[in-house]
Amino acid sequence: MKKMKKLKYVFALAAVMAIGAGFLIKRTEVTDAVGEGLSVCGEILIPSLFPFMALSSFALNSGVFAKTERFAAPFMNKLFRLPGICFSAVFFGFIGGYPVGARMIAQMYETGSITKNRAKRMFSFCVNAGPAFIVTAAGGMMLGSQKAGYVMLVAVLLSSLIVGTVYSLFSFKDENIKNPRHTENLKFSDALSSSIVSATDGILSVCGWVLAFSAVSGLVRPFIGSETAVCIFDALSEVTSGITEAVKIGGIPFAAAAISFGGICVMCQLLPSIKKCGIKISEYMLFRIVNAAVTYIITWIILRFVDISVSVSSPAPVLWSYSAPSSAALLMMCAVMILEAGNKYNTAKKCKA
Repeated sequence: MKKMKKLKYVFALAAVMAIGAGFLIKRTEVTDAVGEGLSVCGEILIPSLFPFMALSSFALNSGVFAKTERFAAPFMNKLFRLPGICFSAVFFGFIGGYPVGARMIAQMYETGSITKNRAKRMFSFCVNAGPAFIVTAAGGMMLGSQKAGYVMLVAVLLSSLIVGTVYSLFSFKDENIKNPRHTENLKFSDALSSSIVSATDGILSVCGWVLAFSAVSGLVRPFIGSETAVCIFDALSEVTSGITEAVKIGGIPFAAAAISFGGICVMCQLLPSIKKCGIKISEYMLFRIVNAAVTYIITWIILRFVDISVSVSSPAPVLWSYSAPSSAALLMMCAVMILEAGNKYNTAKKCKA
């Protein structure tokens, strides 16, 4: 066992040194890739994710969705075999973006509001790209066609509904929740402060993973000989930069499937939430593969009746002027904001206590 541990650290050290050497040798490619990653964060991810992350956190902490649980219970029970309390996580999982639904599911599981089985079932269909990302960014900016964005959005949402409904049919009856930890809803002012801190922390994590994968992509791509292999690597690793590559391989259906799959980068963003719920990585990957396959089929069927042309060669329009230093400064200010707001919020709680 000791020898195995030593070998593990030796391999890890060798890998770190090899990657560091690669960053130096391919510094131009890596720098360009990270710059593109900053552009993606500033122009696509922050505008499309941050508002929904803050809104979902506020809804959960303030309890504004509590009144809807009784009305949503029949619908949730018949369609997904879930209680009404899960409505908020399902709702934001469909419209908020990849991390939003996952974070809400994990928070509900931690407070004892849902069982592990229910959390697992919700992870099978509540991890989706938001409409702003699919229609505006993927469709309008990357493919030059918002019409294509709407088709992909319909396919992704229908896929999640189908997977969630079918999976519920094969699920055993949930056990009763024992000793749930009831948490009091925060005042609106406290819930707002907490939600902004939580959303800023979340968006920093998302952008950090995107930049990390951008650097790795800039290092790996020059060593991949086949253009098709490069396209597959981009589509499977980081979805934001892989959508246009996915279209080159299999058209709009493959791009929609890549969005539904999410990529390895999204999986890394969700790892804290996945681990909190005790879900295996293999189970999560199976969920995403099934969703991607169903999305591909639905998109292919829709395109039999709708004629759409896309352009992946034209430069995508920008939402605002961009520079790498300004995006880096924005991320730094977000980090400072987390520390400052978090300290003030904790101090206020101590004073109340």
